[in-house]
Amino acid sequence: MDSLSQIVLGASVAAVVAPAGHRRRALLIGAALGTLPDLDVLIHFGDPVRDFTMHRGFSHSLFVLPWVGLALWAMWLAASPLPRTHRWRWLLVFQLALLTHPLLDAMTVYGTQLWWPLQSPPVMIGSIFIIDPLYTVWLLIGVVAAWFLRERARAGFWLVMGLLLSTGYLGWTVFAQQHIHRAMRIDQAQRGVTDARILVTPTPFNTIAWRIVVMRGNGDYFEGWYSFAAAARTAMMQPHPGNRALLEPLVDDWNVQRLAWFSSDWYGVERIDDRIVIEDLRMGEEGLYVFRFAVGEQRDGSTVAIAPQALEWPARFNRATWEKLWRRIRSGS
Repeated sequence: MDSLSQIVLGASVAAVVAPAGHRRRALLIGAALGTLPDLDVLIHFGDPVRDFTMHRGFSHSLFVLPWVGLALWAMWLAASPLPRTHRWRWLLVFQLALLTHPLLDAMTVYGTQLWWPLQSPPVMIGSIFIIDPLYTVWLLIGVVAAWFLRERARAGFWLVMGLLLSTGYLGWTVFAQQHIHRAMRIDQAQRGVTDARILVTPTPFNTIAWRIVVMRGNGDYFEGWYSFAAAARTAMMQPHPGNRALLEPLVDDWNVQRLAWFSSDWYGVERIDDRIVIEDLRMGEEGLYVFRFAVGEQRDGSTVAIAPQALEWPARFNRATWEKLWRRIRSGS
C-alpha cells in the first residue's frame, strides 16, 4: 500500500496498545515503524528485474521483522528505561507496527514475500488497489483525532473506530473480489473451459469497478471489466495473445524465470521492434501495463538474452484516464 496508509496504520495500532500516558509518543513511533519496511526501495539490487522482484522481500518477511522489532525494542529500553509493567506493552507496539505493514501489502496484487527466504511465490491477494482513499481515511481520522485529544478517552475511541472501519473495508474488498471470481468460474465452466486461471483486481482508487483477466493454459488471455454500479455488470471479454512462444529461446534465462515466478505466471510477451518484452499482466491494463521488461533481442534471425531493461509506462494519469475510470465505474466497460 501507499506510504500514508502504512504510516497511519502503524500509528494506529501502536497508539492502541501503548501504555497510558504515552499516546503521542506511540503515534510517532508507530508511524516510523509502519513505513520502515519500504526503505528497501533505496537499495539498488543490480538491475531493473532484481529491483522489481526483490522489493517487498527480506524487509517484509515474517521471519525477519519480528527480530527487527525485538532489536529495536531492546535499543528503546536501553535509551529510555521504562517501568517493568510498561516494557511488554512497548514490545507489542514495536511488533504490531512492523508486522501489520507486510500483511497490508499482501492485500495488493504486487506481491509480498512474507515467507522470505523461502522461495514460495509472493503472497498477492489483490483485493485492494495500492492507493484506496476509503481504506486510508478512517485511519487518518483516528490518528489526527488521537493526536489532538492526547490522553482523553475519546482518543482511544477514534483510534479503535478507525481500525475497525478500515479493517471492515478490507473485508468488503475480499468479499467483492470472491463474488466476481465465483461468477467468472461459473461462466468459464458453462463455456466448457477447464484450464483457465482467473485474476480479479480492483481498478484504481475504488472497489466498485474491477478488472478481470482469464488466462488459458497456453498463455493466451482475455480481459474484461465488472462494475457493481452497472446494470449488465460484466463487459465482453476481449482476447489477447500471450505470445509465449517468443520466449522459447530464453527459457533458461534467469530474468525470464524470475519474472514468471514473481508474477505467479501472470505475464504476457510482446515483440517491440527487435526486443522481446515481458509484461506483468497484474498491474495496468492491455496497452498500459506498468511493469514491462525487455529480456531478449532478435539478432540475425535468432533470439538472445540481454541485460534486462525496464520500459516506461506508456501513459500517466490525465483527464482521459479519469474519464475512462469513471466510465468503467458507471458501466463496467
